[in-house]
Amino acid sequence: MSKADIPVFENTNDLHEAIGFSHRSHIPNFDVFEVEEMGVSARRCMPPYRQGFYQIGLLNYTGTSELNLNTDLLELEEFPLWFVVPGQVFSWVRDEKMSGFYVMFRKEFLINTFPDLNKDFPFLKMTENSVMMLTKEEHESLNFDIERMHSVFKSPHPYQEKMLEGMLGSLLYYCKAIYERHKTTENHLSRSQIIANKFEALVDKMYVDTKNVSDYADELNITPNYLTTTIKKLTGKSAKDIIQERLLMESKSLLKYSGLDIAEIAYRLNFQEPTHFTRFFKNLSGVTPNQFRRM
Repeated sequence: MSKADIPVFENTNDLHEAIGFSHRSHIPNFDVFEVEEMGVSARRCMPPYRQGFYQIGLLNYTGTSELNLNTDLLELEEFPLWFVVPGQVFSWVRDEKMSGFYVMFRKEFLINTFPDLNKDFPFLKMTENSVMMLTKEEHESLNFDIERMHSVFKSPHPYQEKMLEGMLGSLLYYCKAIYERHKTTENHLSRSQIIANKFEALVDKMYVDTKNVSDYADELNITPNYLTTTIKKLTGKSAKDIIQERLLMESKSLLKYSGLDIAEIAYRLNFQEPTHFTRFFKNLSGVTPNQFRRM
């Protein structure tokens, strides 16, 4: 594999094969297993990759494990709950005694129940914080639920997939309650919050194609000034800031994890000239792309 390519594993079994893990899922678009099952035969260290499925990690023991999402090292304390979403760059080092559960699923597994996962479960957005620290009670409750899910997974029967679909939905709702506790959000969204949520979803889809706030405002049928004022009030950042931060996050991933040269990255991110990309990157990060790559 050349350094220029960050591999993408579209399903869990492809990832298991790549890390030398003998476990395989017999259910399309869904998997659950105990981390301890990876044992000594599976790889202890995995270089950067992307995956085409969502991943939930509930860990009981982390030891010296390290998880890197995009360019950030996740903070793993006593009871961590963390998420990886399709498109993010993920890498890890696994402590040999690391324990807990991984739940993995593609959006197709829940398409009939939740046709828009990001709308129902905003913690699965690209831009959200990917790790939450649980109370002991929250950890015990989630661990119990995933243990039951794991038990159903290991006992095939005609209604197995329907049961797991319902159990996964219930699990995600509990995660949403924890997320809302962390975010201290209200159950009823204001018009401003609805606009902000829709804007963030658009940024994930459009940040390469356009960096103009007016294009996003047009999609939302509001004025650019109203969009910027709304986003600023809720987040403390302007709409332009949010777009640029998303672009910077992808820039850092490509610089750190790919062998593409600066010009190739610039054109991939839709900059007219490499010098424009260099100026953008230095203005936001304080260093040039080459300096960041050497850090």
